Amino acid sequence: MTVLAEGRTAAGEHWSLTSEPSPLGRHLGVEVTSADGHPYWGTGCILGGGPQQDPVHLTTGSDDDGPSTLTLAVRADVRAVVVLLSDGTREDLRLHDVPDRTDIRAAALVYPRRLDVHRIDLYDARGTRLPDTLLP
Repeated sequence: MTVLAEGRTAAGEHWSLTSEPSPLGRHLGVEVTSADGHPYWGTGCILGGGPQQDPVHLTTGSDDDGPSTLTLAVRADVRAVVVLLSDGTREDLRLHDVPDRTDIRAAALVYPRRLDVHRIDLYDARGTRLPDTLLP
């Protein structure tokens, strides 16, 4: 398993964005541990072996106690991802290379479960926002 990124939430939870090969493609996931070391339920998805056609593939999840998670695999032509949460917080996600894949990059957001994702904007290399019709 390869750790692509890791960090801590404002509540002290530790999270890691991971990737590993699987028989169906590549697994991309987020694992979260509470500030006192309790593991929460992780979320993830399998990225097929062929080139990703859609600009973004996203997975969301949470368990009964922990924070919510958002995992994104974006095509290589997407250069920036901005998430707007229900409290008005703007999160500029950092994109990470995915092993064995040149067509995509990955990002994760771990946020309080009391909030909702209100908007996800994708931008190209020129800084132009991609049309909303491209999001699933």
